[in-house]
Amino acid sequence: MNLTHSYKENEIDWNFQGHGRLWNYNLQYLDFLRQTDIDVDTKLALLNDIYDKLWIGELSLEPYPASLRIMNVIRFLSVAGRDTNKKLEGQLAAEVNYLSKNLEYHILGNHLLENGFALLMGGHYFGEKKWIDKAEKLLYKQLEEQVLEDGAHFELSPMYHRIILFRVLEAIGYVLHNSKLRLFLEAKASLMLTWMVNMAFEDGKLPHFNDSTEDIAFSYKELLTFAGNLGIQSKAGISLGQSGYRRLRSSGIDLIMDVNGIAPTYQPGHAHADTLSFVMYANGKPIIVDPGISTYNISKTRDWERSTNAHNTVEIDGESSSEVWGGFRIGRRPKVDILHDAHKKVIGRHNGYKKIKGVMVERSIKCMVSGIEISDKIIGNVKQRGQAVAHLHFDPSCKVLGLHKKNTFKLNDECDLEIGGDVDVRLELYGYCLGYNKVVESKRLKITLKNQECKMTFHNRIKAAGENPIFN
Repeated sequence: MNLTHSYKENEIDWNFQGHGRLWNYNLQYLDFLRQTDIDVDTKLALLNDIYDKLWIGELSLEPYPASLRIMNVIRFLSVAGRDTNKKLEGQLAAEVNYLSKNLEYHILGNHLLENGFALLMGGHYFGEKKWIDKAEKLLYKQLEEQVLEDGAHFELSPMYHRIILFRVLEAIGYVLHNSKLRLFLEAKASLMLTWMVNMAFEDGKLPHFNDSTEDIAFSYKELLTFAGNLGIQSKAGISLGQSGYRRLRSSGIDLIMDVNGIAPTYQPGHAHADTLSFVMYANGKPIIVDPGISTYNISKTRDWERSTNAHNTVEIDGESSSEVWGGFRIGRRPKVDILHDAHKKVIGRHNGYKKIKGVMVERSIKCMVSGIEISDKIIGNVKQRGQAVAHLHFDPSCKVLGLHKKNTFKLNDECDLEIGGDVDVRLELYGYCLGYNKVVESKRLKITLKNQECKMTFHNRIKAAGENPIFN
């Protein structure tokens, strides 16, 4: 979490909320059990302390941190030895029993899946058939719903996708060979691996769409290794589709576009107001990025990181295309129509501003011989049109140099950006998220559309010889 707090020996306050609820949750997850620089006796002392606090009610049980804690403790005891501490094992069994009766059906999404995987692991660890049966029933239903046809986890966060993919892979490792559940999990893992591969850039990084940041989930390369060790491979012939992402490649430029609205509609806690946003690499280097997230604390920072203003799309009068509020809530949200969906061109239109501003936003992205062209158009009653602004957020490593020709920029030594139309273009600063509570200064372009239209053309300076545009 990139925030520290010091305790005196044997005086850990497991309820400490000074850095927010997510920091406290991470304290309770007990990920330190995987650290090799902490000896077993110290780990056991800390485990006994937190479980004693849970046992007497000094620390409240909650299903989500309980789920992650259960899995970490089982992993630890499986290595340290089951006879290490009988009292602790009894308390762990009581926690699994609590979880079995407090599954998070009121939250659903990744929370309920974490409950299911923890209950399954606990059932196998203790040989408790009723827990195994309950977990299997839950996982069959939820994975069938939450893994989309193109393999994406339905909350459409690359970070949570990788977290859930690891859970599936781990479960494959301890369920019976050739069992119905194992075959089911293998099929889901292969599909999820496919989506991850289809969304990854050349350097193994995944875009930070929705609630995503670094150093939380296992990396792309680590998950490929885990899957390979289990004999799980990605599927050929499956493209990005139902998840609402489209990928266009042309002349060394690699772009992923979001043509979705808000999903899932009944649990949008990790969704952002980023409809028709995109990210882009040129010759294997990040150029246009999603700023990502640095906090879950309800705050102006959280509001901004979820807002349209924080994404590479069009904003009207400073309003977001989806009404993000309360940290994990969304009210008004857009309907998206895909007007053109072909190998070299995608056109999307959304009505996120129709009710409040009387306009629609349309974006076209097409491949060209020398790069990629993006066209934006505001459609609606002229009298009701507000100020339309498009933002382009550059990766901190990207060098942005204004050229002599008006509204033309050199981006690294990779490509030129030419912005056409009656527009006002300004270069300004923003905060790019390297992780939770870890932000660095970077640059972005603010493009004001004076006549409700603009065109952004990325020309590659290092054209890949003989390369043809590819669409996924």
